[in-house]
Amino acid sequence: MRTQNAEKLRQALKNSFKGSEQKTEELSNFLNHLSLEELEALQYDWQIWARDDQLPPNHIKEGEQAWNIWLLLGGRGAGKTRAGAEWVRAMALGLEPIAKKPAKRIALIGETLGDVRRTMIEGVSGLLEIHRPNERPSFEPSKRRITWPNGSIAEIYSSEDPESLRGPQFMAAWCDEICKWPYAEETWDMLQFALRLGEAPRQVVTTTPRATALLKTIIANEKTVIAKSKTSDNKANLSSSFLKTIEEKYGGTRLGRQELDGELIEDREDALWQRDQSIFYTQF
Repeated sequence: MRTQNAEKLRQALKNSFKGSEQKTEELSNFLNHLSLEELEALQYDWQIWARDDQLPPNHIKEGEQAWNIWLLLGGRGAGKTRAGAEWVRAMALGLEPIAKKPAKRIALIGETLGDVRRTMIEGVSGLLEIHRPNERPSFEPSKRRITWPNGSIAEIYSSEDPESLRGPQFMAAWCDEICKWPYAEETWDMLQFALRLGEAPRQVVTTTPRATALLKTIIANEKTVIAKSKTSDNKANLSSSFLKTIEEKYGGTRLGRQELDGELIEDREDALWQRDQSIFYTQF
């Protein structure tokens, strides 16, 4: 979901990097004529800088199936957290084309409260880092919530305590690393009961995949839209030495396929039969 103006500017930026010195000079002249406020707006416009897989699905057209779960399956460092944080930002501020109006109540759920704070809120791609200064929310750890200048509130929850989701109600939710949740299905169920505000409550799920019951349930849901990404897709923002080392050691392995390529792998290496073999033998 990218606006036409953002797409045009994005293409112009890409072409300037790949094109001639003249195109680069034209871009430089364009940027030099922007005010500080315009440069800041450009810097924080996720519509321009995001990959396609880091943007949520388009608005539903007539006759199409409505979605309420956006599932981002990706390798380590693939940019899942940034995508989730940017979605929450757009929902909280009511930024088109993602939101028509601000979502005033949002849930942030991680494995533990510490994970929510460390990764989703205070991390390098977390909510406190991605806002323009005049939009940045304030974080109140003692109240377990962050508040935006427009009054939108996001409350933080832990999958260690599913019952804490009894009572609150939300318009949107961000669930991070659900495959690590200790009480995954219980927490997910309580969240579904709490997503009851607004015309169309929605949730984003960001995780490196594991073959858990909850992940399989979400994938099978007809209202789930899935985006996939690899660690290498985000190479522009990762250390080249890290990528080289990790690929040499884990590339092509079972662990690498899961943690780098974001593949959902169900068979165990030490299993007597692999899934494809089992299918073969049941035919005879």
